Amino acid sequence: MNPFTHMRPVVSALRGHRASVLLLVLEIALTLAVLCNLMFIITGTFQRTAQPTGITEMDVGLIQSIGVIGADNPGTAGSSLAALQSVPGVEAAAFGVVPLWGVPRMPVFLSADAKQPQARPYQFVGSQGLNRVLGVRVLEGRDILEEEIPTPQQIFGESGGGAAAAPPAQMPALLTQSLASHLFPGESALGKTLHTDVFGNAVALRVVGVIAPLRAAITGHADDDQAVLIQFKLSSEGLGGGYLIRSKPGQLQQVLPLAAKAMQQANPGHVQQEVKSVAELRTDYFRSERATARMLLAIVAILLAITALGVTGLASFWVQQRTKQIGIRRALGATRRDILRYFQLENFLIVGAGVLLGTLLAFALNQWLMRRFELDQLDSPMVITGAIAVWLLGQLAVLGPALRAAAVPPIVATRSA
Repeated sequence: MNPFTHMRPVVSALRGHRASVLLLVLEIALTLAVLCNLMFIITGTFQRTAQPTGITEMDVGLIQSIGVIGADNPGTAGSSLAALQSVPGVEAAAFGVVPLWGVPRMPVFLSADAKQPQARPYQFVGSQGLNRVLGVRVLEGRDILEEEIPTPQQIFGESGGGAAAAPPAQMPALLTQSLASHLFPGESALGKTLHTDVFGNAVALRVVGVIAPLRAAITGHADDDQAVLIQFKLSSEGLGGGYLIRSKPGQLQQVLPLAAKAMQQANPGHVQQEVKSVAELRTDYFRSERATARMLLAIVAILLAITALGVTGLASFWVQQRTKQIGIRRALGATRRDILRYFQLENFLIVGAGVLLGTLLAFALNQWLMRRFELDQLDSPMVITGAIAVWLLGQLAVLGPALRAAAVPPIVATRSA
């Protein structure tokens, strides 16, 4: 029997309970609207947490070493790197920054007198060896050569800052593919000159290579992989900051503590604030977002549970209220399957109305979130998935009361009159 033959009596029955039906439809609609947007946020969060930075995070470690004011420190940045390089299992060492560790964004201009920046990429600045530590993969052009890396004096002048007495040498630079395409659409970036700031000084960059994606931060924005990498030769000073190592594959957990110890011996006047792998930096970077995602998942579960209880409660009330009617229908020849179909169709219509209204509310809520919190636009597959999930939840929630209604014996139902 076609279940839609019951449509007219179902609609007629629902008209007699307009208030309760309307409240349930609104509850379902609000649940769907909130569910779709929360799941969209949660999905985006987990997608970001899995976004690669472009380096082998399990093999790259950071040692943040800061000089203590007034402490005697005979070590230098060069001796620190030499100490790190001498540790068994260390393949490369450098002074600089790594992804997910406060890499700055600096404006990039196509000419020295330009007023408006062409882009604001992330700036990986470090000593010789930074490219080897990060393991950058050159897609076009070449890597930075050791002999062309300038010293700070060549870049900034003898004072180490401000304008140099003579025009500073251009620094060789590597651009990520996305930045190169953004700055020079339809043409090669090799050999082009860019202008930016390094440590507050105006610097000219000469593009020698285009590299694979390298992400300093993972925000979900399209320009996350726009980055430039430049290097300088270390001075004889005892620089404080980030010292980086790349270990042999799979050996970082054993090598990093040894490297930190060697670093401390080379710099007795320094204190180490952080000793972590980039994988651990990722965990710290997304700690609050993961906690928020878990909280939102709990809210989703509570919303679905409340909605399911609402559907079940209303259906149970209607089963109890219609015991006599069910008994009469059973006595007139209605089968258990007919009774079951009746309640499922009734619930199908209620949930369907809630889903249709909830779909509109989901997109409306998303538009508000986009304006208020710069959230991305909600996609249709997410709404369709949410609608199907709510519809299935409604059918499952009504199944218990419907089965109880179908199990009522005709004679017992008629005697209850």
